[in-house]
Amino acid sequence: MSDDDVVRKLGLHIDKKLYEIIQGLSEEERKVLRYFIQNISVGSIIALRELKALYKVQDPKTIIRNLIDKGLLEQGFGCYNLAKSLREAIFKLIQGHI
Repeated sequence: MSDDDVVRKLGLHIDKKLYEIIQGLSEEERKVLRYFIQNISVGSIIALRELKALYKVQDPKTIIRNLIDKGLLEQGFGCYNLAKSLREAIFKLIQGHI
């Protein structure tokens, strides 16, 4: 299943407003969201380095901040996490495949 398929299927398990926010993301924001869908929770320094070096995101810190403001990511102590509502939706998707 591709990352875009996962995002589409998440739409079945999240509220409409959040899904519309995801649909309106820029390409850079989509890259970062896909990264967190794959990794769920990542240390701050590692996330910034990987997004810049491996995913070619120009300004990962700003993009992450935008996604936090949009309710798609959360900032923990020294880490960034996929928002709880998205984590729960992914869990529901996984349960449906088991």
